[in-house]
Amino acid sequence: MLSVLSVPVCQGVISGLYLFGLKVFPGLFISFIITNILVRLIEYKKINNPLILVAAGLMTGFPNGAYICAWYHKNNPESRLADMLAGIINIPSPAFLISYVYINILEKCIDIYTFLIITYLPVIICSFVVIALYKDKARDNVKSVNKMSKGLMIRFFEKAVDSSINTALKLGAYIILFSVIVNIVIYLIPDNMAGLVVAYLLEISNGLAIIKNSDLAADVFILMTVLLDAFGGVCIIMQTRCVCNNYISIKKYIYQKLVLCIVTLITAMLLIYVL
Repeated sequence: MLSVLSVPVCQGVISGLYLFGLKVFPGLFISFIITNILVRLIEYKKINNPLILVAAGLMTGFPNGAYICAWYHKNNPESRLADMLAGIINIPSPAFLISYVYINILEKCIDIYTFLIITYLPVIICSFVVIALYKDKARDNVKSVNKMSKGLMIRFFEKAVDSSINTALKLGAYIILFSVIVNIVIYLIPDNMAGLVVAYLLEISNGLAIIKNSDLAADVFILMTVLLDAFGGVCIIMQTRCVCNNYISIKKYIYQKLVLCIVTLITAMLLIYVL
């Protein structure tokens, strides 16, 4: 099989390495370090505010939103909040959305503020609904009175770097693997809408490139883009499963993604066609 499919396999490996090494890893690695330090600080300070989870997830991007929820669920096993929130706040970071999606994919064919509203308003709405339904009861935790020492911050940083390297390499393997799968699908089903749809759903970066190169009307092009931003693709689901260490239910995660996609579609249609 590899001999017969050597061309798409090699192309997939090369494109996956290029995507991971030059596009994903530089920003993702720093994001992982910051997220790791952040969750350790939240744990040290015993912060139990769900809005912190939402804000941290929105700012750090895939798959850190789910990672933060997994950390919260690990330290609060009786809580259902994080398990019900992971699929909603696990979306692309603002840097990825603006620098890659808006500039390189959409090529500024839509107003930047409209694009960000379509992307983030559904997340905010769904997050507040989940918080209202599953918010943890206030606890009388005594906050740590110890001041943050330089030695403690250095240990936080070293642990964050070690964890980030391990996680980033695992995610790189998934990106390369799915890049190979996408190339094989397109190779086996050339110029076929079914093949393009399958490839579109597998991995977000390749899927966005497929949308950009397809002959779609502008409104459909925008809808397909924001829906893939909300869903993330099968590769993101596998990455989430990789970093969450069984603390997040993948079945619930997929269900939450489908709900977010529906709300995103309604929001996008209202802003594009009605307003």
